Amino acid sequence: MKLQRPYLKRIGVAAFLLLGSLTGLEVVRAQDNPGAGQLPPELRGAKIYKFPDKTDPGKPVESPVFYKSISYDDIHTDRLLLNLFVGIKPVDRSASIYRIYFQDVRVGGVPVHIETFDKEFKVSNKDAVDLPSPLICSVVFTDLESLEPLRELIDKKTIQITGESFIEVKLNFLEKLVLGAKQLVLPVKMNEEIQMTFLPDSPFMQMAAKKILDTLSDPTAPSAVALAKEHLAQLDAERTLSSIGSNSLYLIFCEYTLRNPQTKATQTFVQSGTGFVVSPDGKLLTAKRVIQPWKFDPQVALLMKRSHLELDAKSYKLSAWPAGAQVLLPDGKFDFQTAASTDRQTLKVLRTAPDQIKKQNYRDPDSGASATLDLDVTGSDDAALLQLSGAHFAPLEFADFTVQTSHDIKTALLSFPYGLSQPLAVPKLAFVKTTVAGSLITLDQSLNTGESGAPLLTPDGKVLAFAGGAKECIPIAAISSLISP
Repeated sequence: MKLQRPYLKRIGVAAFLLLGSLTGLEVVRAQDNPGAGQLPPELRGAKIYKFPDKTDPGKPVESPVFYKSISYDDIHTDRLLLNLFVGIKPVDRSASIYRIYFQDVRVGGVPVHIETFDKEFKVSNKDAVDLPSPLICSVVFTDLESLEPLRELIDKKTIQITGESFIEVKLNFLEKLVLGAKQLVLPVKMNEEIQMTFLPDSPFMQMAAKKILDTLSDPTAPSAVALAKEHLAQLDAERTLSSIGSNSLYLIFCEYTLRNPQTKATQTFVQSGTGFVVSPDGKLLTAKRVIQPWKFDPQVALLMKRSHLELDAKSYKLSAWPAGAQVLLPDGKFDFQTAASTDRQTLKVLRTAPDQIKKQNYRDPDSGASATLDLDVTGSDDAALLQLSGAHFAPLEFADFTVQTSHDIKTALLSFPYGLSQPLAVPKLAFVKTTVAGSLITLDQSLNTGESGAPLLTPDGKVLAFAGGAKECIPIAAISSLISP
């Protein structure tokens, strides 16, 4: 959930929250801002941070993150575990970091998986702050063509780390009202040389680690043969699933405005998610929370209740970019010409699962405000079906229901995490572990922004379920009547 703004403005506000004063950053009082009259009454007189429409290409925003070192943690027959130590530079004002997500990370050219860091911590305006614990990194051997690149790293003292990270900044209640967001996302490029301790200090542990690498590098060793077979199987699965994603996946964008009918004050919000084609005529399945987020989000519901806001039906619009399409123009604005949309009548809502509204007690963690809210329940009713115009669509196949209850199957989530922060709609593939919990399937990790609505796939590309909220996935069988009433 974010206030809809041009891309550079959104990044500028996030950068201000983390980095402090920037060249050309304006701080104005609400009554001096032409758009201030559209703010809720609670914000009259508040300061609003406005980033200029144009930035100087010669003065890029400095990354607030510094990577200190990466070191050995453990080694198994299927992966090498490393610890990455990270800090945040002093900032202009105190703030809380809610989560840091990583993608496409490489250390010395070797692909590395970094777990999403979800331990909230505060940054300081005086001193650099280290993350509460190191980032957990894994080099999965089946991701590699050979182990030779790892062996070449053994004697290196420094290493280049590259990739992308997305820092979620937690906002206080006033900032949420100003920006229409629970937190801001700041994309940060990773491209630094850091200290490296590839093997443990203990001579005994060094011998053990080298022995495992030597064994896995021996093409005649049974473990190496097994590793090679698994590597080939994973490559095949990745090729299959990536091909499916290029034909069937869509990045979905929802924009809506809340209005006070008496004061005419308005707030505009956006939400992103993932959808996938489920029929040859272009039916698109996603989570209902992606296209009707105000029904699920307690913070939006609290804002609506406290500020007497209602949904402005005329403001509501949806857009859907196919995988590979351009999402952002060079100036940072959204490229709606490459998307199907309700504005252009190339996208429409067919139906949603019936609302299951229940009263829920909620206390805002920042303001301390409490209220009883009417919210849609999570679960099998969190589903929506859209219709794309056109022809020749490539629907995903559904897995047999019996497969959904298997604990041994290797599953993957195909989605657009933080898709609105990237120029192209490029789906990301993440292999995940699942368990069955009642009528839902539970993931071993929390969903990131943009992943709701994503298909949960078998290795052969069939849909087991789709992502809802938190760690939940909804089995396809649970919403079959929505797709084919």
